[in-house]
Amino acid sequence: MHELAIAQAILERAQAASEQSGGGRVTKIGLRIGEISGVVPDALTFGIEALCKGTPLEGLALEIEQPRRKLRCSACATEFVPEGFASACPVCGSLSSDCIAGSELDVTFIELEDPPCA
Repeated sequence: MHELAIAQAILERAQAASEQSGGGRVTKIGLRIGEISGVVPDALTFGIEALCKGTPLEGLALEIEQPRRKLRCSACATEFVPEGFASACPVCGSLSSDCIAGSELDVTFIELEDPPCA
């Protein structure tokens, strides 16, 4: 389950952001997980929850955006969301296209509480 390794990397990034801001508690993490990224959002959520249990990160919220696959026709530059595995351009019928969305795996934001006063 590679989602567990991804979850660990996300939490390490969140912890580093907390430390850089003076120790504010991480309350929310935003993620963008494209539909063809190869990452299962439910498995990633489970991994994050499991790794947070009993740590200062326990209870953080996840906000997950799941962009659909989007293609750009190489012939006419039309951008379209294909249905199923079909990739023919709906305007010119060309079968040549480039994937421009749907494969993302990004941390979009890390929300922190104000750090405790010294």
